[in-house]
Amino acid sequence: MRKILLTLLLALPLMAAAQTTAPYGIYVSQNQGTVDWPAVHEESDVDFVYVQVTSGATITDSRCGTNLSMAAKSGFPVGAVHRYDRHYNAEGQLANFQAAVKGYDMKLAPVVYVEPDNPYDLKIKRLDMLLQLMEQAYGVKPLIMCTAETYLKYFSLERYASFHVIIISNGLKFPATRYSVWQYTDKEQVPGFVNYVPGLKLHPTYKIDNLKMSAAVR
Repeated sequence: MRKILLTLLLALPLMAAAQTTAPYGIYVSQNQGTVDWPAVHEESDVDFVYVQVTSGATITDSRCGTNLSMAAKSGFPVGAVHRYDRHYNAEGQLANFQAAVKGYDMKLAPVVYVEPDNPYDLKIKRLDMLLQLMEQAYGVKPLIMCTAETYLKYFSLERYASFHVIIISNGLKFPATRYSVWQYTDKEQVPGFVNYVPGLKLHPTYKIDNLKMSAAVR
């Protein structure tokens, strides 16, 4: 019995790897440092890239310009992520985002990342205004990125039914909520990266085209 149990335990890492490798997409920020984008393109199974660009109305990711340009140059469809900050009005946050992405080739709809709010109020009217302004600016609804708990608390309402959602649920279990994209790990190992990178998987019924804007935005 002990031998059988030991065999099962030794098999677990291989089972985990089988379910979390070969990501369809990655979420890149300054936390990953310098990226060898040609190596990512040539040696990995990555199909699309989202790049962290801004937070609130004043913060810009220090490597967003390089990551946006090099990922697109390497042949990936690229989108940009803004981290919502309840302390700043929607207009200021949109202006910060637009300044950071101006001139870069974005083929994927933008993402608004909503971090867990507990114990603070999310200021949902301010967030709704940002989603509305971003849709007006880019002609497509932005994706909402959040944890399953945040989704259930705020975004399971009917008025958000037409938004694509990225659920952050790092682990082997698929999200129990509605989702279009799943961040299944924050520790994916991808050629071209020195540090771990969050990995993204599309819902089985979705294609990358579901996330694309009708025309590339620069």
